[in-house]
Parts: sequence; structure tokens; C-alpha cells
Amino acid sequence: MEIYTQTPAGVQVSTRPKVWRGALDPFCYVLYISCADPSLDASFTQYSLLSLVNLKSTLHQLCIMGLGVLEDEHLSHVPGTALLTDVVGADNHHRHGGLDTSALRHGKGKDSDIVLVPQPSDSPNDPLNWPLWKKDLMLFFICIDTAVVGAWGPMITPGFVEMADQFGVSYNKLNGDLGYGILVIGISCFFTNSMAVVWGRRPVFLLGNILLFISSIGGFYARSFGHLLGFRLLGCVGMSPFEVLVTTTIADIYFVHQRGVRLAAWGLCLSIGVGGGTIISGYIIEDLGWNWTYGICAIMFGVWIVVLFFFCPETAYRRVDILNTDLGTGLDKADQLAEAIPKAKAESESPRAEDADVRIETIEHAAPDNTWSEKKHTYWQELKVFHGRVSDDPFWKVLTRPLLMLIFPQVLFSFFAYGLTTSWLVVVGSVLAQLFTAPPYNFSVSGVGLVSIASLVGSIVGAFISGPIADWIIKSMSRKNGGIYEAEFRLVLIVISFVLGGMSFFGFGWSLEEQDPWIVPVIFYGLQYFSVGFMTIAVYGYLTDCHRDKAPEAFAAINLRNIYSFGMNYFISDWISSQGPKEVFCIVGGLHVFICLCAIPMYIFGKRCRSWTSRVKVFEKVMRA
Repeated sequence: MEIYTQTPAGVQVSTRPKVWRGALDPFCYVLYISCADPSLDASFTQYSLLSLVNLKSTLHQLCIMGLGVLEDEHLSHVPGTALLTDVVGADNHHRHGGLDTSALRHGKGKDSDIVLVPQPSDSPNDPLNWPLWKKDLMLFFICIDTAVVGAWGPMITPGFVEMADQFGVSYNKLNGDLGYGILVIGISCFFTNSMAVVWGRRPVFLLGNILLFISSIGGFYARSFGHLLGFRLLGCVGMSPFEVLVTTTIADIYFVHQRGVRLAAWGLCLSIGVGGGTIISGYIIEDLGWNWTYGICAIMFGVWIVVLFFFCPETAYRRVDILNTDLGTGLDKADQLAEAIPKAKAESESPRAEDADVRIETIEHAAPDNTWSEKKHTYWQELKVFHGRVSDDPFWKVLTRPLLMLIFPQVLFSFFAYGLTTSWLVVVGSVLAQLFTAPPYNFSVSGVGLVSIASLVGSIVGAFISGPIADWIIKSMSRKNGGIYEAEFRLVLIVISFVLGGMSFFGFGWSLEEQDPWIVPVIFYGLQYFSVGFMTIAVYGYLTDCHRDKAPEAFAAINLRNIYSFGMNYFISDWISSQGPKEVFCIVGGLHVFICLCAIPMYIFGKRCRSWTSRVKVFEKVMRA
């Protein structure tokens, strides 16, 4: 239906909006008939029609665009938006609108309508083309390593009281000085991230394990607090790759619709390490002494250096830009590929050398004669620690980029949402001994460790629920959104963290203040880990999809939260002693609720923010820095 209005000059002008929302057509039709009634005054009819057009345009702008995500009017394609689902017709051809998308790579089985994002190249060395078992096996080994790294940090906290007596320092000084490790992690993330961007993920993972191995041996033999602190800080440098590179590796080898479950698996192993390691270390400290926690970790890291060397190849890969259908600001790359691939295949059927292992067609340029052969790397070639530079960017530019990226709205939101929320968990874990060894609970060292069973259970249950839900949400919402995936769909999970997270922090502090039976604060402690897991998957998935090409730098930026954790860790003990747990954790809970509410405007205006940061000069300079 097209509506015409008459200008003062008497010229009829079509006022149909560029995009006509079918849901509003019946409403507009009724108004149109009413306004066209000949019994009505002509001027009234004219003004009514003009009002109708204005109303229609206003409703169009305010209408739910992309399931609540406001559309952008400046770019033809916004990074983070991609064609994710299409329709399989009776002729078994995939279509999106009037475009035949059968030439694009799709998922299999129940995901046959899922368009792979990004599109893999034809190279057998592209990590996206690896068999799924190879990807999952590699991630399994990295996740186990992550669990040990997660345990390495808080494993000595049940023995803080004993260690303070042994070294002749106060509990607060011991807790505060060892907390410098959190600061070191936050700073060293910049360096390990930059190394991974320029020289690849594999050498940085191996370096991190070697540093943790050396640090654990030093911690085992440390006989003074100064020596222990020095080796502890060295180990924290080794921990930093696991703060930023695991999620980057997931983005390297998995497609968009596969990442939620894998992010949940990583978060699960990290939480199991933090919670389960504390449980086990409580008994180790009681029976063998606190230094044996380092001794056992040294054995684990020594073994895992070998495992990573043989089973975790390099995942950084330079892919032709047009295949990255979720990136770029020009014409929609999925549409370009869908049109170019059939044409290129039809024009480039020329015989090639018989000894070529793989024939790769340069469909990216739709050129008839541009083909080349690439041999698949052998297993021994994949074992090389260095595969050359994987980025042409200078090291010092990559080093400074995370700081500059904090001016991006998406990164800044993620910093507060993930950074501050997970920092609460670090803070709570550091004061468990203070809270539960005192009356009325009077727990032993091993008893304090057992409190972490709650966090372990909460993390496991949360991971098994949040991962599948995360991937189901984005596929379901994309299908309802005409096949188009928006990065903001990831943020829907924060609703669960909003409800249960706020409840857990308020309840934890309140129950401790009221001296409820020990099971009450312990349940709330487990609920914290359950709810924050949803926040972690939402934020990491969102940031990955917004800035996949700069994911390591973005993750390094949000891991500046370790500086905040360090500051909180330094005075949290005194704060609880002076104000009481109820006031402290009610403030923490209030901040958590506020952060979750900030996800609402981020969801609504996120696409426009992505567009803004892709076309404004200052943001372009940061991305090229």
C-alpha cells in the first residue's frame, strides 16, 4: 500500500517509508479509508494523511526492530550482524529473501539452516575446517589446564591463618600483599595478549605453563614470605594467557552458533579449579602443609607442558576478509558470497596438477583463473612452536590498543559487567577463612575449603544450563528475526544473573550478619557462582561477536578488572570487620543489580553503538592502531 500526499505546490509525493512493517498495514489501511471519506473536509483529509504518514514513520522507528535492537541507518552492514539462518525450500535450495544462499557453507543435521559464521576458507589448514573432534580435544586439554590455573590462585587461602603465624605477619598484610598477584595478572595481560596477536596463541600458552611450573617449584621450596611473594608474582604472569586467550581460541576455531557451549565449558573448568582446588587444598594444607599445594601444581604443569606441545596446534589464521561475514562495514558479505561462488565455480573449471593435495578456488574475488594448491600441514609441521608472524601490526601498537579500546561503548560495558561482577567472586573467596573460622561457625582449615563445594556445584549446574541455553537463544532469536543474527542477542542471558545474582549477594551478607546456620550463607555462595556464570557467557560471547578480529585486545581491556580486584582485596577484610558483612554485601549486590540493568540500553542501542564505532574516525584509528 502506498500513500500519496499533496504538497503546497500541488505535486503528489509518495510517502511510503523505506521499510514497510507488514504488521502495521491493517492499522494504516483503516485510517487511510477513514481519512479518504468524501464527506470529510478536504483540508482535514490532507492533514490527516500527513499525520498518518508521520505516525507511521514514528511507529516504524519505535517498532521492535531486530527483536528490540534498534536498526542502524548509516552502514549497509554493521560488524557483529550476520546472516545466521535461512530457509530450505522444497527443491533443497537454501534461500534468504529472494537470494539463493545454497552456495554458502551451512551446518549439519538440526542446524542445516544455520549459515556458518564466519565462512571457512577451502584451505585444509584453516582451523575452522578442522574436524570437530580435533577442536573439542584441543579445547578439552586447554580447559583442564585452565582448571589447574584456576586452582593455583586461591589454593592457599584456607591456610592464610596458619601462614600468617609462620611468617610473622598479620592476616590483612598477608592477604593484601599476595593480592598484588591480581594486579600483576591485569598488567601482564597486555603483554601476553600482544605476543599472541603478533606471534600466535601456541607459544604464549606454552610460555605461561613454563612460568607456572617454575613458580610452583619456587613456591614449594620458599622459606620466607619474600621468596614466596616473588615466585607467586612470577606465576601470576604465567596465569595471564588464560585470562584472555582461551576465549580468543574459541573464536578462532568455532562458528558463532557453537561458541556458547564451549564458553560454558571453559567457565566451568575455571570455576571447578577455583572451587574444587580450594576444597582439596584444605586437606593438603592440614595433612602435608601449605607448600605442598605448590608441589602438586608443579607436577601438573610439568605434565601439561608436554600435553599442550603435542595436542594444541596454532589456531591463529589469516582468512580472506570477505569470508568474515560478521565483520566489515561495506555491502553484506554473505550476499556477495552467495552471488559470487556459483559464478566463480562455473567459470573456473580448468584442470590442475594431479599431485596437488587440495584445490582452492578464490571465490572471494570471483575470478575464473585464480586457483592455487595448498598442501595440508603434517602433524609434525603443526608441532612447530612458531609459525611466523600472524599479524603485521607492530608489537607496541598492539600493546596499547586494549587501553584505547576502553572508549568503545561495547568494551566499556563489558568491563563493568564482567569485570566488576567476577571481581566480587575473587573478593568473597579471599575472605572465606575470615568469615567461617570465626564464631559462630569456627570452621577448621579443611572446613573452610569445604565451603567451596557450594561454588563447585553452582558452577557445574550453571555451565550445563547456560551453555546450551546461550546457543539456543541466538539460533531461536535469529530465526524469528528473519535469519539475521545480532550480537546483542547474547545479552538476554543477563536476565538470569540479574535475578539470581542480586539475590545471592544480598542473601550471603544478610545471613552472615544474622548468624544463620552455616548452610544458609553457603547456599547463597553457591548461587553466586551459578548466576555469574550466565553473565560471563553473555559478556564474552557479546564481545567476541562485536570485535572478533580484535578479540584478544578487547579481552585484555576488560581484564583490567584485576586492578579493581586488587584494590578490593587490599581493604575488604578491614571493611567487613568495621561495617559487618550485611552492609558490605548489600552494597555489592546493589552494584551488581545496577550493572545488570545497564544491559537494557546496551541491548537496545548496541547495534547503533557498533555502527558508531565502525565509522567515526577516532574509533577507526584505534582499530588500526
